[in-house]
Amino acid sequence: MTSNTDRLRPRLKLILLLVITLLAAFFRFYRLGSLPPGDGYDPAYYGVDALQLLRGKPLPLMLPPNREVLFSYLVAACFLIVGPSTFGIHLASALVGMATVPAVYAAGEGLFAGLTDEESALRRWGGLVAATMVALSYWHLNWSRYGVRAILVPLVAALTFALLWRGLLREDRKAFIFCGIALGLGMYTYQAARLLPLLVVVAFAAVAWRRGSISRRAGINLLIVTVVALIVFAPLGVHFMKRPRSFTMRIEQALVTREEQDTVGKLQAVLHQTVEALLSFGLVGDRTPYSTISGRPSLNPFLFALFFLGIAVSVARVRRPPYAFLLASFVVMVVPAALADQGPAAKRAIGTLPAVALLVTVGAFTPGAWLRRQMDGEYPRWLGMVWRLVLVGGFVYSGAVTYRDYFVRWASNPNLYTHFELGLSHIGEYAGALPEDERIYLSPELPSHPVIRFHSGLREDIRGYNGRECLVMPERTAVDTTYIVVPGKDGRSLDRLADHFPTGHVVHEGSWQWGVPYFRAYRIPMGAEAHVSPSRELDAIWNEQIRLLGYDLDRATYRAGDAMNLTCYYQDLEPLERRYTGFVHLLGPQNPATETPLWAQDDSEPCQGFYPTTSWHQGEMIVDQFTLFIPPDAPAGEYELVTGFYYVWTGERLPVMEGTGPAEHNVVSLGEVQVVDEE
Repeated sequence: MTSNTDRLRPRLKLILLLVITLLAAFFRFYRLGSLPPGDGYDPAYYGVDALQLLRGKPLPLMLPPNREVLFSYLVAACFLIVGPSTFGIHLASALVGMATVPAVYAAGEGLFAGLTDEESALRRWGGLVAATMVALSYWHLNWSRYGVRAILVPLVAALTFALLWRGLLREDRKAFIFCGIALGLGMYTYQAARLLPLLVVVAFAAVAWRRGSISRRAGINLLIVTVVALIVFAPLGVHFMKRPRSFTMRIEQALVTREEQDTVGKLQAVLHQTVEALLSFGLVGDRTPYSTISGRPSLNPFLFALFFLGIAVSVARVRRPPYAFLLASFVVMVVPAALADQGPAAKRAIGTLPAVALLVTVGAFTPGAWLRRQMDGEYPRWLGMVWRLVLVGGFVYSGAVTYRDYFVRWASNPNLYTHFELGLSHIGEYAGALPEDERIYLSPELPSHPVIRFHSGLREDIRGYNGRECLVMPERTAVDTTYIVVPGKDGRSLDRLADHFPTGHVVHEGSWQWGVPYFRAYRIPMGAEAHVSPSRELDAIWNEQIRLLGYDLDRATYRAGDAMNLTCYYQDLEPLERRYTGFVHLLGPQNPATETPLWAQDDSEPCQGFYPTTSWHQGEMIVDQFTLFIPPDAPAGEYELVTGFYYVWTGERLPVMEGTGPAEHNVVSLGEVQVVDEE
């Protein structure tokens, strides 16, 4: 006969779950528009993906640098609601984080449903406690608000576990079908989710081992999960078959081991990283301040104590499927953190979250069950009440600590401006707001940086160079031209622009940091002609594409051991389809070390690779720098400086015309320099 309590319990649990989910929503949406204060490198990638998707560009199944696509689609959906923005990226992440709370509840309901009457409290209320742990978790809160695809792993893992155990305990074929769907979708989230199929096999094996045999029905159910998952995974699977390197590339890049290490070295590296990953749960956390308080463990002391107790209890009960599965889930999903040394361990281990929450729940209910057994049925009600108060107090403490650590301690970190690259966000916004026909140069940040690309609205006409190494400018401005310069990283461009374009002026100082502007915008009006006057003028042309206008040499006389600084003035005559390397060689008497006349050289792509020849535009002038170090044993005498360009893959030099005829060896002579004895 069903009691009133039994009839009311499902309704009460749903009400409590709603309250817990609303609590999770508060933590994940409170101040989401300002904290984190920006997007930063990784989250901005998803903003770029979403913008491209909304503009009609189909996304491939794997995105550079080897990212799964599902989170990018979620960000695009949020952009449709709130508009393209940093908030939209974090909103997608927060929604996933909130949805994970009821998913973990469902996982607990499914996993604990088959427990005995002795564990009735865990069976009845375990799902709610696990959901509460996730709702109040600082660890999960961090990644729920950050804005990267890893946050999807706990959600798909919890859904997979919930549907899997519902199917196993109720022989529910529909549950197995949806489990396969969740499992297949997991492959589109993050590399760690690729381990989930192994846990499905573990669950079937644990149940079969407990029952003493593998039934035909169980085999069919496993086949259903497998086939459905493979159907959902098929498009990505075909992609991996065509491009097998893309399946392992990111994993290989992040591995803690290196090819040059011997076996012992690799084992030591894995062991060290495994210890680091395990310590991050309760003793010593990540030291990456952009995502957390440096050194803060993933779990606070209260939750870690319950987690540790839950592991001990599960080990003692490992012969029973739910506990064996919990231990296996934790061990398997912690593998990415144990094998990877790039990125925070808390992010790599985020797939363990459902197992950790459920292990914490096991630990939470163990003392009460132990007390009941010890009292032989004479269990004083007040002892149970005391333990319940301890649990309630512990979770209240967890919520308070989470709020303090995230919204007070971490939020007050003055370096968040830098960690979340707000300066680049403002550069992108400023560039994106400039007229479409205005020419834009940026130094020394790269226009391809995802933060700049996202906040500029995917503006493709920004030309980036590194003002520490070179200067790029039009011979004459055909349209209004704006240089966006970061003075803290490029202290030369603004002064040089003022010399070459005196009619220009600073029109904007944006994004103030530490009392100074992060960037300045220098605008040159249309029709302005560059004032270029190299100290030594020349007229040499490579392949009718590059002209050398002249050069500056810091002096004409050097001593052995000195550095020679040279500035060359080039002009692009026609677009170049290859990346050519420029060189300057110092030639003199036969050098015993090289058995050639070569005594010093500087070979590099223009602007030290920051503005390769394939980026040049017709009419632009490139003021590039070379530094040659004269060997200490160089004899005194006359030396010759020569320069040219070659294609690095073949060594073929660009043909050069100097004056009225071809130059010998396709080099341009820059004249003689004197090396003298030390006085």
